[in-house]
Amino acid sequence: GASFPLRFTLMKNVMTLISLQVNRLTNVLMKVSLWLGIALCIVMVVATLGQVFCRFTHLFTFETSEEIARFSMCWMAMLGSAAALRQGRHLGVRILVEHLPSGVYDKYLAPIIQLVMLAFFLLVTVKGWAFAMRGAMQVSPALQLPMIYPYLCLPVGGALMALSMIADMLQDRFPTSAGSNASIASTVMEDISEVAATCENSQEAPVFDPLSQNRDSK
Repeated sequence: GASFPLRFTLMKNVMTLISLQVNRLTNVLMKVSLWLGIALCIVMVVATLGQVFCRFTHLFTFETSEEIARFSMCWMAMLGSAAALRQGRHLGVRILVEHLPSGVYDKYLAPIIQLVMLAFFLLVTVKGWAFAMRGAMQVSPALQLPMIYPYLCLPVGGALMALSMIADMLQDRFPTSAGSNASIASTVMEDISEVAATCENSQEAPVFDPLSQNRDSK
């Protein structure tokens, strides 16, 4: 009889350790994704402005600017989506949630939503990898870049979001100090009137800092 509580405690400690390590890895990868997304945004803006400058001045030609901007935007979108998911910044609606009895959503619906989201991200990863492999023999017209490199944004972004979802699921069940304080599955869109009232009453509107180290456990 005494062995079962001991095994249960040991299993819980092991899962908590796994949750800690997975969340730490996710935090590092999301920060790298965020900085890469920022860098790619700068590259995209510079390439676009360079193309406009060349068209107006005719000083030199910048034939590769369109592909640089397009490929940078694709990678930036997927990396940014992964970083935003970790922070719980994707929009949702709470019409259904507000009409459910208290505790029903968190106890029953949130785990289902997490599994559905994880399945979708894994599907994006698998199908995106297959798509990238099909484009491995193609090259872009201007840069002569193998198209596998821009296409890889799909499986990489999908894998990052899948990892973020796994980390969130572990954090919900085995909380650690490294976990995100955002509840991804229950992220909701705040009421516009509430946001407006808050901004009017406060002297300075709060600014979201994606690089903040706020990693309190849920």
